[in-house]
Amino acid sequence: MKRFWKRTLVTVLALIVGLVGASEIWPERAAKLLLASLNLSAGLQRKSVETSFGKVHYLEGGEGQTVVFLHGIYALKEHWVDMSRHVSDDYRVILLDLPGFGQNRRLDPAQYDYERQAQNVLEALNEIGVDQFHVAANSMGAQIAGQIAASIPERVQSVAFIGSPVGISSPTPSDMEQAIARGHLPLVVTSYDEYDARMAWLFPEEPFIPRPIARFWASSEVSNAESNVVIWNAVASSNVPKLEELATSIVQPTLVLWCEEDRIFHPSGAEVFADALPNATLVIASDCGHLPMLDKPAETARILSDFIN
Repeated sequence: MKRFWKRTLVTVLALIVGLVGASEIWPERAAKLLLASLNLSAGLQRKSVETSFGKVHYLEGGEGQTVVFLHGIYALKEHWVDMSRHVSDDYRVILLDLPGFGQNRRLDPAQYDYERQAQNVLEALNEIGVDQFHVAANSMGAQIAGQIAASIPERVQSVAFIGSPVGISSPTPSDMEQAIARGHLPLVVTSYDEYDARMAWLFPEEPFIPRPIARFWASSEVSNAESNVVIWNAVASSNVPKLEELATSIVQPTLVLWCEEDRIFHPSGAEVFADALPNATLVIASDCGHLPMLDKPAETARILSDFIN
């Protein structure tokens, strides 16, 4: 019955958003209202916590053991919402906007070094009151999760790499790696055209995103065009052991979920990574790209829940 009323409320809110969005008068307000309704339908509450580097925003829901979700570069906590709704019946879920990304304020370039990012995430989790936890991470977030898991194994119960992680040497170069070698950075967005082009890099088939939300996300990222380049360079110059080197120190049970159609990091790296991890479960998924939590949220959630169980 509780879910029925949530879904009813979501429907009403979606209708309101549709009217507002159609009028083109308050596109940002429409997007925020629709995002709030989606969070509510997934049983998530918007929260924030104060840290030494500023306020950190996150979404929280469910009860039980804690699963922390860490997104990739330029991504958002909201990218996990549809997946998390299939997990929060059995677990407490925390969807974090990584420090310096999403709803959080941008930070000084030095704060995007991987070592610093890992420290900042831990500080945020400590302030939230998270002690032991499972972590599910994508792309850049995977490097951060790996560093945390290796440094505090007594607190991290398992690590799930959802989508290809940064820091793995794939035998076959990916499309993105070849593009970077030619001087092109497909993930760095400084214009609306680049934002649209990046979608084709991330997804074999672009998932449905309500128009007000898609426009709001694009506008938010383009408005940070200058810092996008700075952040990319700061992350790329991080002087830390790559995830592949850290692998032997990640002693927890690990899940490696890699999609066949991933253009960002080639799936030939999946076995390389799984072989380097002491306690890995490898899943190769089809019909998804770099962000399986958006491509196939229900199936990705099922794989994660089966792994944790």
